[in-house]
Amino acid sequence: MEFNRDSSVEYVQMNFDVPVKQLLTEYERIKDRLVIHRPEDGHKDWCAVTLYGFDSDKTNSHWEYDRRKQRPSITDVGEQCPRTIEWVNSLPYARIDDIRFLVIKPKGYITRHVDVPDRNWLEPLNICLSYPEGNKFVLNDKQVDYVPGMPLVLNIHYEHYVENNSDHERVHLLVHGKKKKEFWNDVHTWR
Repeated sequence: MEFNRDSSVEYVQMNFDVPVKQLLTEYERIKDRLVIHRPEDGHKDWCAVTLYGFDSDKTNSHWEYDRRKQRPSITDVGEQCPRTIEWVNSLPYARIDDIRFLVIKPKGYITRHVDVPDRNWLEPLNICLSYPEGNKFVLNDKQVDYVPGMPLVLNIHYEHYVENNSDHERVHLLVHGKKKKEFWNDVHTWR
């Protein structure tokens, strides 16, 4: 099956080799820079920090900021995460728009929401770095069984929510950008 940004599937698992330990090591160095993400939407203990974007504390998606005033770039936090930036830059993207660590603290959650209600949009790349037992990610009324190291391109047109019913952080790395055509050559296939 061929995929592109307008594919209507809920998600596509990619076959990228994710250096989970290295990414988590860099996350541990900068996690004191996390800010509460989208508190106005009723989420609980959903935090983020931007490595590449408009500033480390500007954690919304890149399209929500005025690009005429500023171009995205490596933030001060991103400079402290060189291996993470290097690894993302090795992926088949024509352009990176933002890179963020997204964290749900213990007993936190992301409320039900739709990011792009008016169209199918297979975007962003959401990479699981830690997924403690007791976590639940539901997309279009189906539970997604994340495991650390699993990279999924999510269709954020569908309603989704997340619960962290554990005593540990759930850590993901999120990447938005313009994918090269060959990006879709790395789709995970089951035998």
